[in-house]
Amino acid sequence: MVIVSRYPFKPEVGRLCRSLWILVSGVLLVCGFSTRAANAQVQLDRFFPPVVAAGTQTLVTAEGKFPSWPPKVFCDSRHVTITAEKDSGKMTVDVSGESPPGVAWVRLYDDDSATNLVPIVISPVAVVSESEPNDKRSDANVVSVPAVVAGRLSKGGDSDSFRVSIKAGQTFVATVMAHRVLRSPMDAVLQLTDLRGNVLFQSDDERGLDPQIVYSTDVDQEVLLRVFAFPETPNSTVGFGGSAAFVYSIDVTTGPSLDHVAGSQNAAVPFGFNLPDECMVSVIDPTSISPAVAFVPGALGWSWLPSADPATEPATDPATQHVLPGQVFDGTVPAVLYGHIARPGEVQHFAFAADKGVKYRVEVKSKSDGFLLDSTLTIADQKSGDVLASNDDVSRNVYDAGVDVTAKDDGVIDVALSDALGGFGPHHYFQLSIHPSRASCRLSLAADHFVVKRDKPLEVAVAIDRVNGLNEKVRITATGLPPGITAEPVISEPKGGTAKSVKLKLVASQGAAGHGSFHVVGSLLGPDDQPTGATVDATFSLRPAVSITEFWLTTGEK
Repeated sequence: MVIVSRYPFKPEVGRLCRSLWILVSGVLLVCGFSTRAANAQVQLDRFFPPVVAAGTQTLVTAEGKFPSWPPKVFCDSRHVTITAEKDSGKMTVDVSGESPPGVAWVRLYDDDSATNLVPIVISPVAVVSESEPNDKRSDANVVSVPAVVAGRLSKGGDSDSFRVSIKAGQTFVATVMAHRVLRSPMDAVLQLTDLRGNVLFQSDDERGLDPQIVYSTDVDQEVLLRVFAFPETPNSTVGFGGSAAFVYSIDVTTGPSLDHVAGSQNAAVPFGFNLPDECMVSVIDPTSISPAVAFVPGALGWSWLPSADPATEPATDPATQHVLPGQVFDGTVPAVLYGHIARPGEVQHFAFAADKGVKYRVEVKSKSDGFLLDSTLTIADQKSGDVLASNDDVSRNVYDAGVDVTAKDDGVIDVALSDALGGFGPHHYFQLSIHPSRASCRLSLAADHFVVKRDKPLEVAVAIDRVNGLNEKVRITATGLPPGITAEPVISEPKGGTAKSVKLKLVASQGAAGHGSFHVVGSLLGPDDQPTGATVDATFSLRPAVSITEFWLTTGEK
């Protein structure tokens, strides 16, 4: 600010001008800080360490931006209590000894904003944090198995090493969790070497971008486990990546290790390493965020049980049979079949009894749940051998196969399933659904939380994917809105601008305040514009196999 006087300068006038300037500047400074504080949003990027053990209290660091401390805490697990400490960013995570392994989803919030959902992984065994320096073989951290190691590749060129003892006849399993669950922007690599640095095993991209080592030995060995990473998105830098976001955990064991389960909440078959021939699978009911979780007591590892896709899978039909690996499929549909492409060049065949003129939907889920199978379907008339349909990818950027086929006559139809790239192995797991085709839709939102201001309506975009030729209107409604929030239903027409997307307008009254949740539901309408009874919930994909239907809503100030 420049003050110009047309009058001769006098000292007392100068002192007065300086006083006014200090006063005005102070007011502007306070107003500026107040404005910034009002607009500041709470942000949670990650927790470190990202994994804690059941039956413990662990001090963790919440990394992000916190305009005021402490924030309030939402956690979907009844076994986990999170308490903010005095120092900003410090929180104590108290996990009940009865807690199953899996993920607790956490959201922090203040009066006017809320964070994304961020995972804290729950381990059934002790968690060991890496200790720097450990880049060199001579500085490797000694780890006693079984254990879960938590660490961070904090800068470019960083690598971490761990020393482990393996006995003759044991199978050593090391599984990294980084990109798949923690969303660390890293493409990790695991190496197993002897003490001289000779590579015994190397793994990359075994579970999505996360590696896994399974190594058997017939002699007692001291080995080094080394982890390093490249950026998730390749760039011009030639070398290992690293940053504060490159956090990871590694399950390390020579004992039982669960990799995944095949099946549903009602019945599941475990797959993994060092598992006994007979072992029990425990299933934990889903929360408002997480799908059901399966684990084997006494084993490291756990597995999400993905919810069925209501648009394509007959999950709610009591006539649907679930065929687990090793069981015989009798050809009756609707059915969901579970299995693996386990050998090079393997093609699995499933035959089902079809009725003349009926349109059937055959669809695979693997990539969408975080597994590796790049599925290809070939549908043929078993009697004539004529190919009726084939498919590799359902759509662009969706690498699971799906196809509709109409039976020309009563008879048997053969479904051939293989991997388009010739891949195979324990992570080429699939769910194959076969059922009479029905028109439906999928609804999705672009975020898991929203803020509506009392002086400005919020438009929530709802994407509509019409499945199997849906040509009816869909009425889309926001349900369960907090008090003081309203939204008029909108109609998605079969054609035109609303066929693939609509916007719900949320309006907050002057009395609305605080935080709450809501759902978005689509109702299919008949020719008379009346609901047919068929509904579908809008979802947001948190992770492969984790889709939420409950959305967080904050009502903020002007």
